[in-house]
Amino acid sequence: MIEYIHKNKGDILKKKEKDNSKKMFYVFIGCMILSVIIIGATFAYFMANSQDANTVKGGTYTTNFSLSVSRVTTVDMAYGLVPMKNSEAPHAAEQLCYDDYGNAGCQIYKITISTESEDIFFVDGYVTTNTKEGVETRFSRVYPEEITTPEEETKTIFRTDYTEDDFSDPEFNEPEFIKTGVRVSPEDSSPNRDDDYNCLFVQDESIGGTSGSSKEIYVMIWVYDDGTNQDFMQGMELAYTGTVTFITAQGNEIKATFS
Repeated sequence: MIEYIHKNKGDILKKKEKDNSKKMFYVFIGCMILSVIIIGATFAYFMANSQDANTVKGGTYTTNFSLSVSRVTTVDMAYGLVPMKNSEAPHAAEQLCYDDYGNAGCQIYKITISTESEDIFFVDGYVTTNTKEGVETRFSRVYPEEITTPEEETKTIFRTDYTEDDFSDPEFNEPEFIKTGVRVSPEDSSPNRDDDYNCLFVQDESIGGTSGSSKEIYVMIWVYDDGTNQDFMQGMELAYTGTVTFITAQGNEIKATFS
């Protein structure tokens, strides 16, 4: 099931003529086409000119945000994914999630966040996964690249920030590039950098104004090969579902689920 979720924490504004505060939010219900989900939200936010520990003071602005998640790869999740070692991720990205034997080992998703604002926002992005019992996932950011095949055809593949050789380098910081998607913070709160580092895939990403009205970010998710017998996963349908969450510096949150 795909859900559309929007949470507005509500920013508090102190006005001279009124002592009470108001909390406003608008939720736009998106449409689902196959595996594509789109949700939108209107955020009330602050352009800060001064602040203390609890309050940001400044003029009030309103802007529209939208968030979409679509599956790029054509792997059929109904028949399960073959567990994959982290060191296999660079090759899998180039092969669009198929190994040399034609087995499906991962999925690649395109995440698009957009705003109509002429002002620049800074957002953090998180991916969390919910798995079936006994299943672990890993995810990594990947980057599209167009190549020309020996048949002179143009093809889009994906690259990682690391290579297979990096895993033999003792100075390679694997958790910086490969995340577990396991959330630590309470579900009734927003994810945060300290507790949920293993879900964080972008930090202080700018959007709006001169940074551009839209950002496309790609992530690859796979079932983790932990080195034990994992035959119970054969044919497992929908081993995981996931949630993408973006949080602005002002504390507004927009999220979408995917599978």
